[in-house]
Amino acid sequence: MENVYFYEEKVSKDVKKILESEEDDFFKRIGFTVRECNLLGSDRKGYFLYLKANSEELDRAEKKLEGLKFEKLKGEENNIITAAFKAEEENAASGMGMIFG
Repeated sequence: MENVYFYEEKVSKDVKKILESEEDDFFKRIGFTVRECNLLGSDRKGYFLYLKANSEELDRAEKKLEGLKFEKLKGEENNIITAAFKAEEENAASGMGMIFG
C-alpha cells in the first residue's frame, strides 16, 4: 500500500525531526520520500510525503504524525501525485541499470 500526504512549509522542521529521529527509526525502516509540491507538477505550496508500506505500518505512521497539519491525499490528486512518485522511482532505477548494466 502507499499513501501520500501534503504538509505546509511552516511544519517542515517538525516533520523532518520526526522522519529522521535517532531515537525512533520507524520511518527510516519503512522508507519515505519527501518532495516539494511544485517538483511533482502541483500548484500546492509545501511538500508531499510518500510512504509505501503495509497497512499496519501506514496506520502506525499516521499515529506518529498526529498533531502535525498533514492532509492525506485522496481521489484524482492522489492518483496523479502517486504516479509522479512511481515514475521518479522507475527513472532512478533505470538510470542505475544504465550505469551498472
